[in-house]
Amino acid sequence: MDVKKTISYILPHIISKGKTALGQNYEIAYEYGYKVLNSENANYSFGSLHQVMQKGITAILKHIKPTKILLLGLGGGSALRIFEKKFSHSYQITAIDIDNDIITIALNHFNLNKYKNLETINADASLWIENASENSFDLIIDDIFMDSIIPDFCFKKEYLENCSKLLIPNGIYFRNTMNLEILFQKNITTYLVLFLKI
Repeated sequence: MDVKKTISYILPHIISKGKTALGQNYEIAYEYGYKVLNSENANYSFGSLHQVMQKGITAILKHIKPTKILLLGLGGGSALRIFEKKFSHSYQITAIDIDNDIITIALNHFNLNKYKNLETINADASLWIENASENSFDLIIDDIFMDSIIPDFCFKKEYLENCSKLLIPNGIYFRNTMNLEILFQKNITTYLVLFLKI
């Protein structure tokens, strides 16, 4: 095993760190033998939140086998790795991320090019979903964060309505959150009204 990976079981080994053009502080490191992407205050990809995402996707697979997936917020591509391991059927992924530097990090450090069924778009997700075709996806995974914070627009009724319109009947919207309490603090009623049907 690589010495850096071995040492990371005791102490994280930082590979690279910096700030994106949009002002996001990031750190690429080995932790417990795995390469991860962290923001200043949170894990973005392949760390603790990878396990949470994996449980969520496993639960989704009990209800549907998605073939057209919209990923809002790419990070290092952690969700893509889970899809690859969990899905035995064919599927297409459209991933939207506002930060082109994060997309570049995913390409250079997390082998994003290997996913031939992936379309990556550098765009503001809140604007992109306004113009996307209705009934285009059977699964939306909303993983938009700025550091450890879910941006306020993600809780706006208009944004959630736009997400809802993109889903086919019985499609699933999955919101990744580090703290379920924040949904109650913001406006969980909107989530229930728009997505209870699923």
